Amino acid sequence: METNLDSIVITTSVKSVTDGAYQQAKVKGVTESIVSGLMSFIPGLGVDADPFSDENRADLRTGYAQRWAEINPTRYFMAVDGHWVEKPEAEVMQAKAEKFSLDVHTAFAYSQQAFGALKNEEPAKHALIKDVRDRFNKYCSNCLNDLKREASRIYKARNNIANTKNPVSAFYDWLMVGDKCQLTLIRQRAVNAQSRGDESVDLKKLDAALVAFKAKMK
Repeated sequence: METNLDSIVITTSVKSVTDGAYQQAKVKGVTESIVSGLMSFIPGLGVDADPFSDENRADLRTGYAQRWAEINPTRYFMAVDGHWVEKPEAEVMQAKAEKFSLDVHTAFAYSQQAFGALKNEEPAKHALIKDVRDRFNKYCSNCLNDLKREASRIYKARNNIANTKNPVSAFYDWLMVGDKCQLTLIRQRAVNAQSRGDESVDLKKLDAALVAFKAKMK
């Protein structure tokens, strides 16, 4: 069944619990339709742990940047007494002082080499640009994770694949099983600390405590 997404209007103004539920359901349906569409363009999306080619990643980042720019409009700065001060666009454009504008596009217009050099040449400007770059990178990472998670759910639903992993077992494995479990990592950290001369480490006591802990967890 096709859905005409152009006819769906989403609003964040919730008038009641019922209205909020209705808006939520619409968003869920739209999201599922969009992710399904992306799955047709990106082979392995919904199945592979990392299904994205370099081209896919670049295209996705471009799309995410379009949305980021909508919710994070361009900011304008001008130099005042040796500091970058944010001002309204009109005021900055009319000022005779040094100025620059900052958005997601200008932040990533710098090559890695040029951005690195900026840290020494203009540390205050570098800090402002770095903040945008860091926040956008995190935004992209969250969007990609959401995309993979929803695509995996859709794929499993289409193919009648149940989530068979027991959350309790998953926690137990994380804590107790294998050479990278948390208890092993705790002991290794203690060994490393002792080798550095940390006198607070007592491996005999720790080993006894770990044995007792494991016995209680069985």
